[in-house]
Amino acid sequence: MYHIKEDKREQRSAELLVGAARSLLTSEEPLSLNIALLCRVAGVSRTTFYRLFDTPQDLLQYAAERALRKVVSGYLQIRNEAQKTGAPVPTPTRWYVEIFYANTDIIRGLIRSGRSGILLGAHKMALREYAQELFPDLDPASDEFVYFVDMRSSLLLGAVNAWVETGCHTSAWEIEQYVSRQLKFLNGEDSE
Repeated sequence: MYHIKEDKREQRSAELLVGAARSLLTSEEPLSLNIALLCRVAGVSRTTFYRLFDTPQDLLQYAAERALRKVVSGYLQIRNEAQKTGAPVPTPTRWYVEIFYANTDIIRGLIRSGRSGILLGAHKMALREYAQELFPDLDPASDEFVYFVDMRSSLLLGAVNAWVETGCHTSAWEIEQYVSRQLKFLNGEDSE
């Protein structure tokens, strides 16, 4: 669990620790994220770490939740602006892929170090947080909503895992096509 208050000093320390984790995860061989190493790289004390986080996993969860909250809110902002101006609304897939390209290093580090579940949990949390705006026709207390969020997040994580496994060189357009084809297959529209 993490315990970061609105205090600027705590937020600055959390940022230093997130930066240290990012640096360690994106090194050639992702290093073990133990508290001593994180604190040394971040330049903070162990006391500071424990005031903010219980474990290194909590630090990564905090960073992923914050990042995916920005991804979802950023998409909503672009979608709402496009709807106001009559411009074409970008697909969520395109928006996500662009964000992945901008954060290739940390995503690759999380997946290569066996921590892809953090991305899954953070995405589910962000979708739930913005449910009213994203899915106004779904009741967040319904079973359908739970299935919808889990399946959408799992599809995203599967695409990200495949993207990393194939060297992160697939274009945004190709990923959109692959996701679209999978959705057609699930709907029984692809008989190949």
